[in-house]
Amino acid sequence: MPTEARLNRLRSVAEGRQSGFTVVVEDVFDPHNLGAIARSCDAFGIQEINVIFEAQPPFDPKEVGKNSSTATNKWLNYRIHHGTEPALQTLKREGWQLVATVLDAAAEPIYAADLCQARIALLFGNEKTGLSAQAIALADQQVTIPMLGIAQSMNVSVSAALAIYEVTRQRRERCPELLQPSPQAVKQTLAYLLAMHEHLGKRNKRLRKERAKMRLTANSDN
Repeated sequence: MPTEARLNRLRSVAEGRQSGFTVVVEDVFDPHNLGAIARSCDAFGIQEINVIFEAQPPFDPKEVGKNSSTATNKWLNYRIHHGTEPALQTLKREGWQLVATVLDAAAEPIYAADLCQARIALLFGNEKTGLSAQAIALADQQVTIPMLGIAQSMNVSVSAALAIYEVTRQRRERCPELLQPSPQAVKQTLAYLLAMHEHLGKRNKRLRKERAKMRLTANSDN
């Protein structure tokens, strides 16, 4: 069982998760980038990340990228999709406003876009090629992060952090009612966090026993 302080901390996190805000990551091939995106999601109160594997081989976001996420990836939910079109069509049916982040001068600057939606999903693409043409075509809105330097792009995890911040900023200033999760959502998130707390506690206990056994074996060999 968690201590009272730990329980209060997990409850506070559950109550701070944003309602109706998710991130969609398409074909990111470096797990460390996904881990860094997870860290930003956790920091700004996003509980669920949609991960699409269409052209890239799949991996488990909970088992890789822990260094770049500082282990926050363990506390988030991941919805894995094996195909861009079915993933985005599913999100559309669920009522999500799909906002594609693109490198296109014709796209709306992110700070000028209306991002105060009841259910908003930010789309981020592959490190080399960005979002696929299919993902962009299915999006409801296209935004770009204006840049003034020689480089015309940023690392996907940096772009994600900036975009997540801008959505959160707009919600806090213009539609704060959208930030608050329902009591049912808080209850579900807290239950998940408590389950993860128990799971990680058991895993860490097992690892400590294994390391202790290895030290004993090494000492006996010496």
